[in-house]
Amino acid sequence: MKALKIKVCGITQFSQVQELAEAGVDYAGLIFYEKSPRFIANKISPDILKKYKRIIKVGVFVNEEIDNVLQISEAFGLDMVQLHGDESPEYCEILSTKLPVTKVFRVSGNENLNQLVFPYHQNVNHFLFDTKAKDYGGTGLKFDWSSLKEFDHPTPFFLSGGIGPGDIFLIKDIVNEGNADNFHAVDLNSKFETERGIKDIELLRKFIEDVKSL
Repeated sequence: MKALKIKVCGITQFSQVQELAEAGVDYAGLIFYEKSPRFIANKISPDILKKYKRIIKVGVFVNEEIDNVLQISEAFGLDMVQLHGDESPEYCEILSTKLPVTKVFRVSGNENLNQLVFPYHQNVNHFLFDTKAKDYGGTGLKFDWSSLKEFDHPTPFFLSGGIGPGDIFLIKDIVNEGNADNFHAVDLNSKFETERGIKDIELLRKFIEDVKSL
């Protein structure tokens, strides 16, 4: 399989966007959900972020109106969007004509993932599997990753949900599974923070080195 990509989500400082790009992070996750403690509005200038091209900028939205998603994406120069709510396949299809779309599925690990994603498979570019919880992401909790062993859909996926510095061997196990060719990226957030929205860059650097060596 191809080398795993790295996404760091919940960034709230432009200086950290730059540092993460320099450290080899592929995707910067920027949260545009007002109820999130990592909500980015008023924390990073749209104009500054729009001009920055050294990392793929991913806007994270939850049940947002399509017109608002498009307006925000234009203002901040987003390269793709991640949909973390209850967005329908039809919603994803409309949005995917404008921007690459990643659809999030909040799971426990008991689900049949192939069946779960099927209604969306023609309308999105990536799937993302996160832990089912009361909050939308950033919970620091894992789902049962063993369910990924049965997932064989060709659409590439991001793995999220409580991934921490000590999980490199668990990630390696997934990489070594025969059907893991669609394992596209790991999505890192709360386990690599000094406080909400502020990333521990040195901790991330070490983990990035470990992932890139898989």
